[in-house]
Amino acid sequence: MLPFSQILRKPNQAFRSEKILAAIDLGTNSFHIVVVKLRPDGTLEYLTKEKESVRLGSGSSDYAVIKDDAIERGIACLKRFKTLADSYKAEIRAVATSALREAENRQVFLDRAEKETSIQIQVISGNEEARLIYLGILQGLPVFDKRILLIDIGGGSTELLIGEKGEILFSTSMKLGAIRLTEKYLKKDPLSATDLQKCRIHIESVLSAFLPQIERLKPFLVVGSSGTITSVTSMVLEKKGEKRERLNGTEITIDLFKEIRKQVLDAESIKKRLKIPGLDAKRGDIIVGGVLVLDEVLQRIKAPSFTVSDFALREGIVYDTIESWYRHTDTSLPRLDNIRDKAIKTVANLYPQGKKHAEAVTKLTLQLFDDLTNLHGLGNLERDYLETACYLHQVGLCISHHNYHKHSYYIIRNSEAMVGFSNAEIEIIALLARYHRKGGPKGKHEEFKNLRPEDQLLVKKLASFLRIGDGLDRSEKSIIDRLDAVVEKGKVSCRLYFKKNEDPNLEIWSVSEKKDLFEDTFSTTLEFHLHPI
Repeated sequence: MLPFSQILRKPNQAFRSEKILAAIDLGTNSFHIVVVKLRPDGTLEYLTKEKESVRLGSGSSDYAVIKDDAIERGIACLKRFKTLADSYKAEIRAVATSALREAENRQVFLDRAEKETSIQIQVISGNEEARLIYLGILQGLPVFDKRILLIDIGGGSTELLIGEKGEILFSTSMKLGAIRLTEKYLKKDPLSATDLQKCRIHIESVLSAFLPQIERLKPFLVVGSSGTITSVTSMVLEKKGEKRERLNGTEITIDLFKEIRKQVLDAESIKKRLKIPGLDAKRGDIIVGGVLVLDEVLQRIKAPSFTVSDFALREGIVYDTIESWYRHTDTSLPRLDNIRDKAIKTVANLYPQGKKHAEAVTKLTLQLFDDLTNLHGLGNLERDYLETACYLHQVGLCISHHNYHKHSYYIIRNSEAMVGFSNAEIEIIALLARYHRKGGPKGKHEEFKNLRPEDQLLVKKLASFLRIGDGLDRSEKSIIDRLDAVVEKGKVSCRLYFKKNEDPNLEIWSVSEKKDLFEDTFSTTLEFHLHPI
């Protein structure tokens, strides 16, 4: 594995001190934790790993509701993981996938987790899950320069991604997880041929929608990760009489896979499947669904083999978090990483006419934000949210001018292009766009009401800056060239430098109308002073 000092943008710059991170992956079948130490030279030391079969998605084929007993198992596991992380004095980042992503009662679990363990859980999209798995794989296999097709079969979903040199060329998340398929088609014991056929047909129909895009990007190396893949690999190695401490990098030919596929499908009962050497007893009931998905993918793309990765989502969380630490401790680094930057550009391109205005608003808003750091007390991460919202606040105009701020919210909140941001981050950015004009945040607004109190305050703070920045380019002619602001005598004094041959009165009127949120949020007065240049 390449050390982080060779992967991040400035390989010769060392970290200032050691840091310890606990990355937690809350999957539909299992919860995982990995604790790592980041050394001053940028290298990593893996301190411990643990895994528990929680079956968060068990008992509901459509994942509409997480059952009470599953919630109890999940909370109990998180408490143990919290104790483990605390023993290393580790900072925790926890990410949840399919089961919590889809459950209508997910907030019950999230609230209990925060109340009982102090762990704040990020619920990520399927595409973001695929991106993080890809980052994890790049830490475990020397495939950075190769075009790979990633297959990750989880309990609730299967992620497919084609990547090359760190760039994502294609990704999708399909509702084809091993537990989901088992609950829907494969619960009978013993299994019937009819049930197997129904499951196969369903998998084929879902996968067919994505095959043209996958075929277009060939050739690629196939890489598999997570439970189904590692279980199949263990069974293959047992059949060959091989013993390995690690499965990472093992290549499984299609012929070897077919032998295991036959062995699994011929064992029509759980009791018979549990006799297959190498199969984890905890996967005896769900391995059929996972094998059927893997079989369909490999057959349809005519793969001669696949390579196994022991590294997956939790290692991707580690990389993504440490890269974020690094980015925000070096002010010379770009404020947004390449993946996020590409996502912003993709969404912004829905309304290309607004590019010049967005750039002007971003420039002025961030100048004001940077000058008033001591007033707002926010950091670089929050600055990233504000910068993103500045670029995207007008995107709703691609639908209609009427209530376009609400259209902007909807587009940002629901765009699959927002890869690189968690669901919680996307919600904050979307709300900033929502509140850049018209009325400010109100408790009766459902989306705002659902935020945690600290995030409600964050939205108010950042939206107040965006409203001012937008007002200062009301004519969309970039009349205000730059600004600077200071806090003096209990008020904020903002100097606006404008071109002598231009009239800034429309801008002054606009910010006077929109500064109320700023003044209310920060309990201060905001004054503007014109300086011709």
